[in-house]
Amino acid sequence: NTSYILLVDDDKDTLFTFDLYLKSIGYTIISFANPVEALDYFNKNFADCSLVITDFGMPKMSGIDLIKKIREKDQNYTKKIILISATIKGNILTDYYDELSNLKVNKMLEKPMSLEILRNAIRTLIE
Repeated sequence: NTSYILLVDDDKDTLFTFDLYLKSIGYTIISFANPVEALDYFNKNFADCSLVITDFGMPKMSGIDLIKKIREKDQNYTKKIILISATIKGNILTDYYDELSNLKVNKMLEKPMSLEILRNAIRTLIE
C-alpha cells in the first residue's frame, strides 16, 4: 500500500494547485477542503499517512486544532506535519510558538509560496 500525503486547505484554488502539482511529481495526495472530513479520513487510514500539510486558518476547525487531533492519534509523532499560512511571520509564530513546538510541527511555510518551496519542504521531511 502506497503512503499518502494528506493535504487540507479550505481555499479551493490552493488545494487544486498543490494537489495537481504534487501528483504530477509522483506523490499520492488525498485532498480535503474540509478539515473535519480530512481528520475522519486520517483516522481511518492512519497507517498509510506519511505527511500532513494543513492550512492554518479554516472554518469549522483551525489547522492547529486539526494538528492537535492528529497528535492525539499519533502519540509517537511518526507523521510529519507542514503548517501553511498567510500569517506565519506575524501572530502565528508569536501567539502559537510553544503550542506548535509541543505539537512537533516539522515545518511552517508562508503563503503564497512557490511550488518549489513546497516540494523542497516535502523532500526534506519524507525522502
